[in-house]
Amino acid sequence: FDVTGKNVYIHDCDVWNQDDCIAVKDGSQDMLFERINASGLGLTIGSIGGSAVRNITFRNCTMNNTYKGIYIKFRDSDTPSSIVDVLYENILINAPEQWAIWIGPAQQSDSDRLCAPHPCSLCWPEVPGSECNAPLSGTMMNVTLRNITVNNPKQSP
Repeated sequence: FDVTGKNVYIHDCDVWNQDDCIAVKDGSQDMLFERINASGLGLTIGSIGGSAVRNITFRNCTMNNTYKGIYIKFRDSDTPSSIVDVLYENILINAPEQWAIWIGPAQQSDSDRLCAPHPCSLCWPEVPGSECNAPLSGTMMNVTLRNITVNNPKQSP
């Protein structure tokens, strides 16, 4: 689900894919996601660039064999961006393949060079010389992770 808007409530569903399971997009506010079973790139906010996102809650969710779990990301932008008043609560992440929790630059490739940093290389940190650059225009405030359980991570920072 790529979700943009205001006053959104998504609940009691299963999401299995190879991309962001739930992706809160630019300009969104007042959203609640709960009782979701997911596997893919996680319960995501972003990638945000040039807008404000506020009052987003993920609650009572389970992710089994997911690639990432909690994923909050900025992309490059010439305009200031903000992510404010976010709550992840009662989240269970079982056997994540990569980072169970990633808060920072979007780890993606926007070119035919897979390891190019846009802003953070998909190859980072495994491939020597790959880069992960934090966008300068992004601000996060009041991001709360409460009662997050990670079991059997395959990779950890």
